[in-house]
Order: sequence, then C-alpha cells, then structure tokens
Amino acid sequence: MSIGKWVLAAAAVGGGVHVWQSHQHAVQNRKLQAAADSYGFVPILVAGGAPQNTAVILAALNCPSAQAKRADAMASRLTELGIPNSRENNYQVGNVTRDQSALIEQTSAVLGGEVPVVIVNGKAKANPSVEDVVSEIRRGT
Repeated sequence: MSIGKWVLAAAAVGGGVHVWQSHQHAVQNRKLQAAADSYGFVPILVAGGAPQNTAVILAALNCPSAQAKRADAMASRLTELGIPNSRENNYQVGNVTRDQSALIEQTSAVLGGEVPVVIVNGKAKANPSVEDVVSEIRRGT
C-alpha cells in the first residue's frame, strides 16, 4: 500500500472518531437539557455534608485562568447579594450505588463541562450566570 493510501486511511479513521465524539457530545447535551430545571441546573450525586442553600463554585483556586477569574467574580458578586457561597477546587462523592447510574452520568457530564461549575441543593450547572445561581438558590428557600 502506498504512503498516500495510508494517509488517506488515517484521515478517514480520524474523521470518523471526530464525528462519533461530536455525536456523543450532542447526545449528552440533549440528555442534560431534558433533565434540567428552568434555570439549567440538573440533579447530580451529592457529597456527604453538602451545604443547603449555598452555591458551591468549582474552579481552580489561586489560578490566573479566565475560568478561575469568572469563579472568583461570581463568588464576590454572590457575597455582595447576600447569597451564601464557597469556592472549591474539587468535588468528591462517596458510597455510590449501582442504582444511581443516571446521576453518575449526569454528574460526570456537568463536572466535565465549562468551568466554573456551580452546585446548589443537589443540582449543578456548568458555567451559569450569576442570575441563574441566584434564581436557583431562591427556588430552594
């Protein structure tokens, strides 16, 4: 087989993988949208001792990235508005059972989304607006 055919075959395989990944991402997004409430937050697995009516903002701490700066700005704005919040750089859930598989998938999808991710009362959203977070907090109170 000539080098040209190998290059063509590699390009075809690479293109197929890209199309498949795009399809999987679109399916995942549709599932999240179907599970989301009116502010775009979806149920996720909740860490033990997770605070109620508090926005947990997940993004790297002490980081100069745009995502971390958005998270810091969001935390500041929520504090100004009197909304309880905390900045975290990780989220751990223990004691997961097999019957929670749908929540495992949703949790993974949201946490793998655009940073910052915000968790409120057992629901989360990737890169929400401050207004979405405030609305979600007020829904729970």
